[in-house]
Amino acid sequence: MHRPDGLERGDLFGAIARYDHHAQAHTTLDCGDHRYPTEPLLASDPGNSDVDQGWLLTVVYDGDRHQSEVWIVASDRLADGPICRLHLPQVVPPSFHGIWHAR
Repeated sequence: MHRPDGLERGDLFGAIARYDHHAQAHTTLDCGDHRYPTEPLLASDPGNSDVDQGWLLTVVYDGDRHQSEVWIVASDRLADGPICRLHLPQVVPPSFHGIWHAR
């Protein structure tokens, strides 16, 4: 989604949102100025019976530093921000989609 500041600047999406149908609540992870997340991927927690609980993984491009990172966020606590940020050795283009293959 666009960042919650409400300004339509023509930027790429700068935030990720989650809608909890049970609580009818909406939470947002604002990635900050000039940071653009890609399509997040849910990695479920096999130890939790709620399949919606787990971690969201997204590649975030930082336009100020020209660098990409993988952000890991608790899926039920987006507003808390990433619990882990992994620096990538090179830029991953923002058009990259949330597709991963486990071996």
